[in-house]
Amino acid sequence: MKLLNQAIQTALQGGFGQQLGGFGGQLPEGQFEKLGELMHERVREAIREKVVEAFHERLMEVMKDRVRDLVRQRLGQEIRNALLEGHGAPGGFNLDTVTNRLSERFSEMVHERLVEAIRERVGEALRERLYNTIREALSEGPTAQFLDWNATEGLAIKIRERIEPEIRERVVELVRERLREAIRERVQQAFRERLPEALNAALSQTKAKGGDLEVIVMLVRDKLIDTLERRLGEGMRDRLREIIRDGMEEVVRDRLREAVRAALAEKFGGGGQLGGGAGYYPGFGGQQGGQQGGFMMEQIRERIIENVRDRVGEAVRERLESRIKQKIEDTLRERLGGALQSVLAEQTTLGGGFTPEHIVEALRYRLAENLRYDVSGAVFESIGDAVRERLGEALSTALSQR
Repeated sequence: MKLLNQAIQTALQGGFGQQLGGFGGQLPEGQFEKLGELMHERVREAIREKVVEAFHERLMEVMKDRVRDLVRQRLGQEIRNALLEGHGAPGGFNLDTVTNRLSERFSEMVHERLVEAIRERVGEALRERLYNTIREALSEGPTAQFLDWNATEGLAIKIRERIEPEIRERVVELVRERLREAIRERVQQAFRERLPEALNAALSQTKAKGGDLEVIVMLVRDKLIDTLERRLGEGMRDRLREIIRDGMEEVVRDRLREAVRAALAEKFGGGGQLGGGAGYYPGFGGQQGGQQGGFMMEQIRERIIENVRDRVGEAVRERLESRIKQKIEDTLRERLGGALQSVLAEQTTLGGGFTPEHIVEALRYRLAENLRYDVSGAVFESIGDAVRERLGEALSTALSQR
């Protein structure tokens, strides 16, 4: 590190004896590479040490809030459905079967809602922490002597912009892949340990004081809430930290060095040329000044907007219709049978016959949330696929036009 600092300092003194970022000048290619490597190491270590834990704590807050809301809003309904299905099942009521069905449905619901919550909040939780960490890493230690305040701020923004979307996407993907089993295990454990006791206590209380199915559901729900929230929180904490660490490590390993070099090249004009401003554009004659540079950049901006709009928009349209239709069909095939069975069992238990209005309303209640979630996920995935596939192509086409 000492030798690298001396080498960079020597290069700086040879052409300009001040900090980078405030004026023009040439940085030899070898020293440009070494500065980039130094910045890469500083940022990599800072992300590993500071971002993972802060990001984890913020997402745990989000997940705890979503679990608490879901348990309070939906647990009673799911208990009610499971008891009704068990009551109307062939062979009579079987507590193990009821427990298994309740565990499967509720754990899947928790998983879906948590993936949705992470996807909605991951950008907000990551953005500020990532930027502050990168900025602090560049403004302290060996790199601080070579970068003024403006250069540090600009580089931090550019590096964050290049790696944040990939970290966000990778973390959501890993949450979807790895969290399902942890949630299922914890939910099953909680129901197996607490449901029989809670149900017996509720039946005893309603037998002594009177009450109907709704009273039993409420009593069972109240006895399960705290256990479910605690077990889910315990099960997710370590697994989520592992997911965040793995997702960040993967993106940092694959993308950070390129992001640092690209940020340096963009900020300082590329290839060691410092002080490159908005008029610099490789392939169009280098530095453009004044009105000519402004006109050139406006043309480039408009071409990029037009190409990205048309190509990415076309790709999104191509994918959305078929993906949404397929997702609706898959969701109905997976959930309609169980929902219909639950509705018919409920109607039989409550009496009054099978009226279309009641069946429609009950099915709508059971299917609407799942359809909304699955279709929104399909839309999100389609847009992500389209952007990944066509954005680079659109940018390349725009920049190759004369």
